Amino acid sequence: MNMNMAHIHIILNHIPILGTAFVALAFLIALIFRNVFLQKLSLWFLALAALSTAAAYLTGDGATHIVESLNHASPILIHDHESMARISLIIMFFTGIIALFGIVFYTRKPALPRYLQVIVMAILIINTAVLIYVGYLGGLVSHPEIRSFLDAPQHLALLF
Repeated sequence: MNMNMAHIHIILNHIPILGTAFVALAFLIALIFRNVFLQKLSLWFLALAALSTAAAYLTGDGATHIVESLNHASPILIHDHESMARISLIIMFFTGIIALFGIVFYTRKPALPRYLQVIVMAILIINTAVLIYVGYLGGLVSHPEIRSFLDAPQHLALLF
């Protein structure tokens, strides 16, 4: 099997999107049922999701060079995807720090403090939404079948 950076990027970019969504669900269940073990385990998986976001981002440039050589790739869509990917990387960087904070300071404690529970849940909701949008923009770049005139983001870069 001969893989290039585009293949690797496609494989890696699903991990933070799906991983963060599943961690959000697991953390919500842990909060509802007051399961401290699952809350703490979710912090570990959240740290891994942050690392996988960095890996997906780092493979993006190599994928961009390949996709730009295709005649159906829109430079505007590529730019929008890259801009949102950069934002998601920054958000996930801070998320990873918060997860590591919880891991380091509360692993041996009987429970996570309420403020940390609220912060983690809020971050998970934000990250899940942002990462899904980044994935959507990436899909627009390489999947012309999902594009439509009304769906295409109109110069997202102007917002940032």
